[in-house]
Amino acid sequence: MMVLLISRSTGKSQKTVRTILDSFAERIGDDAWRTVITSDGLEAVRTALRRNATKNTAVSCHWIRSRARSDLLWIVGDRSQFNDAGAVPVNTTKKKIIHSEWENDWQYLPIIKELAGLAGLFHDWGKASDFFQKKLRSGTKERDPFRHEWMSCKMIEACVEASGDFEDDTPWLKKFADGTFEEEIVLNILKNEAKAGKSDVTKLKKLPPAAECLTWLILSHHKLPDLNKDDRRAYEDEKRETFYEMMKSLKSVNCRMKLNTKTK
Repeated sequence: MMVLLISRSTGKSQKTVRTILDSFAERIGDDAWRTVITSDGLEAVRTALRRNATKNTAVSCHWIRSRARSDLLWIVGDRSQFNDAGAVPVNTTKKKIIHSEWENDWQYLPIIKELAGLAGLFHDWGKASDFFQKKLRSGTKERDPFRHEWMSCKMIEACVEASGDFEDDTPWLKKFADGTFEEEIVLNILKNEAKAGKSDVTKLKKLPPAAECLTWLILSHHKLPDLNKDDRRAYEDEKRETFYEMMKSLKSVNCRMKLNTKTK
């Protein structure tokens, strides 16, 4: 086999390595050797290097397989002088060049997974009503007075209200995590709001960040809300940079009817 030997040895070890490799191969550079050698001969080279190795020894051996391919066979001494493929670094820097905190959005993948999972669970919450369950059993295509996803969002809103904190997601999420969810309080909030009239049940309050994100995921999972042209004229040129600003566009009865598309 044809092999290429590269030395990154320093100090006294450099002279020792050169003496050993000069005995087995042709030097083609200051610290590079090439030769055709048998497996036994190559093992003898490796043994000689190991026997005389110090902390300053660093030698890599590459098997030249073809013009375009070589395989790293072994490294004797300091492996940090080479990378995993046996290549030699040509420059070093102390500057931080990996900025995963802003270059790689996938650092948020765990959060995305958690939000998607919660959105799926809370989405089905709105299907627990007597009306929806009766419709499933009968197989009718009757439209919902309110879409099931809207009901899910209103229940999330009620959970936030029951926690007493519209700024932080921790209190309402902790009730679910600890199993202290107060169903009766949440139902009373929904009943009282329904009694107050349609102007209350057809819009969402300003919610904390995670709750806002969940309600948007739930509302838009079948399709994006599609307001009619007259509704769009009122806001189409306005920026909506938060979920809450988008939710404000969904407060009208016309929007509710647009969301009430073919039941799935």
